[in-house]
Formats: sequence, structure tokens, C-alpha cells
Amino acid sequence: TFYDSLMERQADSRKYKGKLILKKKDIHWHVSPQGRNAAVVDATSGLEAKTFGMVLTEIPPGSQSGLHRHTFEAVAYVLKGEGYDLIGDERVDWEAGDLFYMPPNVTHRHVNKDPAKTARLLQVEAWPLMIYLGVSEMVQSEGAGKAPRAKVAG
Repeated sequence: TFYDSLMERQADSRKYKGKLILKKKDIHWHVSPQGRNAAVVDATSGLEAKTFGMVLTEIPPGSQSGLHRHTFEAVAYVLKGEGYDLIGDERVDWEAGDLFYMPPNVTHRHVNKDPAKTARLLQVEAWPLMIYLGVSEMVQSEGAGKAPRAKVAG
């Protein structure tokens, strides 16, 4: 019957079928308009959360991620490096151990200030929930690349 089928599907939806651990060897890096990333909590990694995702992002020395905005909110924990984010009209400086917030629908990019060392961020983002709700959108304005050089007053 419909009722029995509904109850079975409801019970089945509560059973997690994905991985419970993602080993270091199973982390796969890819390059996109955002730069070098590894989706670590996502359907593509098999460690699939329903309401949030996690991405490792590497920003090469003196480089920046792509300029973009998305309908989901996100936070980034700085694992290593020193840089800043341009979030809307604000500049937010960060270093290893800092955590910063990216509100939904606000254009932003990550910039690595260090000319010699790679920066690494761990981002927690709500795209899985927004995809499920049918309201996820990401708009890429510019691709990743070298950061503009700072102007020297003189």
C-alpha cells in the first residue's frame, strides 16, 4: 500500500549509506575556476553529509581563488598561510588558526599574500542542503590566478 511504501522509504532515508571515514590517500585534488580544491565531504568523495560539505582549498604563493558568489553560507578555517579575503566591499586579513565567514550571495575571493608559500583553507559550506532545497546557485565572475601586486606608495 501507499502508506507501507511511504513508511519504508522514510525509514530507509534515515540509514546512512556513505563512508564514515575518508583516508588521506583517497582525497582527490582537482583544478577548477576556483583553483586547486579537494571536496572531502561531498557525494563525490563518498563521505556524504546531507546539510553541509567540506572543501580543502590550496592557494599558490602570490595567487588568488576565483571571484564568485553563491546562495549558501560558508566558513573557512585557515590551516596554513597568510592572506586576506575580499568579501563584498570588505577586506578580511587572515593567518593560520583564523576562521572567517562568507555570507550567502556576497561576491568574494581568497588571496595568498605570501610570495613563497602555499596557503591552505578548510571550508565548510551548505551547498548540499541548498541543492536539496533547489535553491543552490554559484556564479563565477573571474577565474583563479596570480594576485595583483600591491601598489607601493611613493
